[in-house]
Amino acid sequence: MILKNKNVVITGAASGIGLGLVKRFAKEDLNSLHLLDISPNIFSIATQYNANGYMVDVTNEEQVAIVIKKIIENDGSIDIYCSNAGYQKLGTLDISNDEWDKMWQINVMSHVYAARNLFNEMIKNKGGYFLITVSAAGLLNMNGSLGYATTKHAAVGLAENFSIMYDSKGIKISILCPQLVDTDMLRLADNISRDHPLFIDGILSPEEVAECALKGIEDESFLILPHQQVKKYIQFKSADYEKWLKSFSQLVENEK
Repeated sequence: MILKNKNVVITGAASGIGLGLVKRFAKEDLNSLHLLDISPNIFSIATQYNANGYMVDVTNEEQVAIVIKKIIENDGSIDIYCSNAGYQKLGTLDISNDEWDKMWQINVMSHVYAARNLFNEMIKNKGGYFLITVSAAGLLNMNGSLGYATTKHAAVGLAENFSIMYDSKGIKISILCPQLVDTDMLRLADNISRDHPLFIDGILSPEEVAECALKGIEDESFLILPHQQVKKYIQFKSADYEKWLKSFSQLVENEK
């Protein structure tokens, strides 16, 4: 997709990968840039990058629908929607039902709410782009973060289904799946050993991840992997599922 003159929306835009996407998209010759976040900081960030800011809870479909409608009424279309907001709570079977629900709503249903209120408009406009920020945890897994890994797996399946159902209608789908990124989410994950392969593969900045994301959008690639090593891990997983599970389990045991 050519980015020039496009109307772009980014959710979770006040920090982390979302803010990295803001900085990178702001360098393009866009028609408009719209930033959504639950934090009131979104307004000052929007001003800084000559964008429009909206304080929105992406788990509230009514709020999402209102903003999408407003942007389309003002600009005529939303050409690229970056469904980036995410949430992680560390833990396994001790995670509360409320935390499970929060991860499900943000990591999965926020994408459904956006698509439900946007895809028909994209079809009317004969095309559009929908980027979901997932995680390598959605392709592989992540020990010590049961709810996050599970909901990110669900997000991958959702995106695959979107691509299957809507590619012929002109809507392109991408999933952005980095490993470790220098964000607040990483700083909260202090239970991960620094000997874990995730650290061996390196920590990318949000700006580096955003650069990969825009390249993937321009190339219309479904799978965007800022950490290229993830491709080898996927191939290992699919080639011998049993061996992959045992290797991952052994990795967990070695960390104890």
